Amino acid sequence: MTFMRQRPQKPPLAMEFGASSLQMRRPRPFLKWAGGKSRLAPEIRNLVPTTFRRYIEPFLGGGAIFFKIQPASALLSDSNYELINCYEVVREHPEELLRMLETLPISKRRFCAIRKMDPAKLTPIERAARLIYLNKICYNGLYRVNKKGEFNTPYGHYHNVKLADKDRILAASEALRGVELVSADFEEVLLKSAQPEDFLYLDPPYPPVSRYSDFKRYTKEFFNREDHIRLARVVHELDRRGCNFVLSNAKHPLIAKLYSKFKIRKVEAPRYVNCRGDKRGHVPELLVTNVQTTKGAAFSVN
Repeated sequence: MTFMRQRPQKPPLAMEFGASSLQMRRPRPFLKWAGGKSRLAPEIRNLVPTTFRRYIEPFLGGGAIFFKIQPASALLSDSNYELINCYEVVREHPEELLRMLETLPISKRRFCAIRKMDPAKLTPIERAARLIYLNKICYNGLYRVNKKGEFNTPYGHYHNVKLADKDRILAASEALRGVELVSADFEEVLLKSAQPEDFLYLDPPYPPVSRYSDFKRYTKEFFNREDHIRLARVVHELDRRGCNFVLSNAKHPLIAKLYSKFKIRKVEAPRYVNCRGDKRGHVPELLVTNVQTTKGAAFSVN
């Protein structure tokens, strides 16, 4: 028995659909994502253990860290079913998805019509196309729903939007082959699946640090203080199991208290989601880990 599950041997999508080998070697997020970690990915990558059994990410979002490190074996999860369905369609049916995206006109009227659609009445490919359409055209790529679970982010008034991004979709499809995708609550996924020597990257919805920084409206159930406390209990249990982890979160007293046992490092992260351009910039965030680092990174909350 081996620790690392091999990916299925299939012809590379680069050969099937004409993408260059260079593009296929560089998978990147195919969704815009508020709070995405593309800019922090190099710093987070430096905290990843040299070897590990399996990579697990229970708050998938845009998947920047997964695409950055490209683990040989991975379990990717999110409580947002629409998101996981989209990843499954990108993995299994990229060409059909691209063809559908190419047919969708970009306008405020069409955006509002697609936003009103009930995704439960659509096929999986239509649901994935709907999510990508709304994500690329809505304000700042912010995935937000009301208490009924209805997407309610407004139109973004963007120009030159590339809906059918062939290079990114095909590269992501190749990277996702052999990856396990699950839509479930983080506690269920982690306590059921995490084993000693697994590496976990955790990027939950952040607690608000100001009046306008509330991103917990990610599913109709929301993500609140009790969920952060519940997550911390799970992280402590997984630490006892022998799992390694990196967690990113807001520089917030609650987070510093919940993870005071572990190494904590303050980093500056770019902030793009603000209705006022002059309020965008960098904000402090925390990286929490139990990984024994050897690269001299300073860990503190000051």
